[in-house]
Amino acid sequence: MEEFITAAFRYAILFCVGLYILLPFFVQSRIYYPSKQHFLVRLDYEDVFIRTDDGIKINGWYIPPSKKSITVLFCHGNGGNLTFYEEIITLLKEKGYGVLAIDYRGYGKSEGKPHEQGLYTDLRSAVRYLREDKNTFEKDIVLWGLSLGGAVVAQIASENAEFRGVVLQSTFTSIQDMSNDVLHKAYLGVKTDHRNYFSHKLVKLIPVFQKFDTKNKIKLIKSPLLIAHAVPDNIVPVSMSRELGNIRQDARVFISEEGGHNEHRWFYPRFFDFLKSLEKKHA
Repeated sequence: MEEFITAAFRYAILFCVGLYILLPFFVQSRIYYPSKQHFLVRLDYEDVFIRTDDGIKINGWYIPPSKKSITVLFCHGNGGNLTFYEEIITLLKEKGYGVLAIDYRGYGKSEGKPHEQGLYTDLRSAVRYLREDKNTFEKDIVLWGLSLGGAVVAQIASENAEFRGVVLQSTFTSIQDMSNDVLHKAYLGVKTDHRNYFSHKLVKLIPVFQKFDTKNKIKLIKSPLLIAHAVPDNIVPVSMSRELGNIRQDARVFISEEGGHNEHRWFYPRFFDFLKSLEKKHA
């Protein structure tokens, strides 16, 4: 019996050491899913290339505002490229809003490879592009981040209080929280709240290379803020947007009982209501 306990203890130690060493690499390999595949797009836009502050050239689609004063700077999720988001960009154009949608480094026709600090640099450079090349300043820019894009937007919005508004759709609290959720649900089969398990506390001790720590940056955002999530989202738990809303109790929070992570029609009415409210403030 004593030998069995000793062996079990050794295996437990080896498991913990292996988890500590391998989890950061596992998480890193599953954050970004860029695609170079381009779907046919029937949308009239200006295909622009933006030189980032660290010398990478990223691709963006620009459409000038036709009826409204706002230009939406759109940051998509961790998969695909701009051609996957034609519906969103088309709808913004039809409503008369300006649009700059960017492909992060490594996505679509953009150069480089994605990493956390690089994505922040991409968005900062896109803001600078609007300011210097399109004479569009932060007071007329709304940052809209979807999923991973929300984490990117949270960083840049936390640095600059001048944006007209900020939108975080289906956004996670941090990469560490997401990795914890995926590990327990997908790999350990935990269907209940894994925060009650010892393994949850263990995973939180493990450092990750990519942080995307939205919950600590959202406190610093001064612009009007909308947080939205769909309950049936099977990728990012809706509880994460609820947590972000609890941190920023002055934010507008919309939790939809229908919809999903990669289907956005549930969100459009509330999103455009938010834009209208921002227009009225500057009328």
